[in-house]
Amino acid sequence: MIRRLWACLLLAACSAEPRSESYFVAHPEEARRVLEACEAGAHRGDECVNAHASEREIRRRARMEMARRTFERGR
Repeated sequence: MIRRLWACLLLAACSAEPRSESYFVAHPEEARRVLEACEAGAHRGDECVNAHASEREIRRRARMEMARRTFERGR
């Protein structure tokens, strides 16, 4: 676990631009790892902001899907 965290941090430090919200929406496991690092204080900046935004978007999409299914059952 520690090795993965360090690898993630090293890769993030080497990347020229922070990964986008849409990247994290498509890769929710990676978003969770970044969020854990952000909460631990080992990671900060735009990637933390984007990972948080992707978490909200993923939850929003799940709520919309639940509403869609509920609506379709009621027809």
